[in-house]
Amino acid sequence: MGSRSLLVAEDMLLIALDDDTGKLGWFDPRNLFGALLCDLIDRGAVTVDPKKKLHLADAPEHPALLALFDTMAASTKPRTIEHWLGTFPWKHSKPAALTAQQLVADGVLQEQSDRVLGLFRTTRLPEADPGPERALRDRLKLILVDGSDPGAHDALLVTFLHHNQLVKDALDGADGEQSRAGRRRAKQIAKDLKTNPVVKAQLDAAVAAAAVSIAGAAVVTASGT
Repeated sequence: MGSRSLLVAEDMLLIALDDDTGKLGWFDPRNLFGALLCDLIDRGAVTVDPKKKLHLADAPEHPALLALFDTMAASTKPRTIEHWLGTFPWKHSKPAALTAQQLVADGVLQEQSDRVLGLFRTTRLPEADPGPERALRDRLKLILVDGSDPGAHDALLVTFLHHNQLVKDALDGADGEQSRAGRRRAKQIAKDLKTNPVVKAQLDAAVAAAAVSIAGAAVVTASGT
């Protein structure tokens, strides 16, 4: 797939998916909208004002981000983070497939459609190229188990993994003590996101603050729709 940097949402999806079945299990895919919104902000497609209202900037090229950008562009005025977290699930009913579009195009995942009882269409996303996920898990192990300092992207990712209870999945294969230590480490990284000097050096303070708000609110909002 070349050297493309994955979105936080794409990383989270790779962790949540079962590699063989291509299914998400217990994970609610609507929680991907929070990570996608954070990716929009991080990549400069959307800016955040002091009232946490979002303003459009440059349209992104990534298909998943562009889909959300176009949804926001249809609004007659700037809306809050919470508004969009509540709106996206109504506008985009298959967030996992949406997030996976570029991963499928890059050959990382396959998209397979089935019908349940011949009526209901379901989509599975089994792994085609294990390389990106393997590199991702190795990177997360270095951060969560070995104690390496995360860059801004990985600090954001760990924050989302923590809030979505995906840290244990990210450390699949770790022993019990490593898994417990990893969850404690993830909790601390999430807690310190706004004050992390690496994050502060690479992200605007408003972006980091918005990310904390999004990561915490996304689970609550999506679960309530």
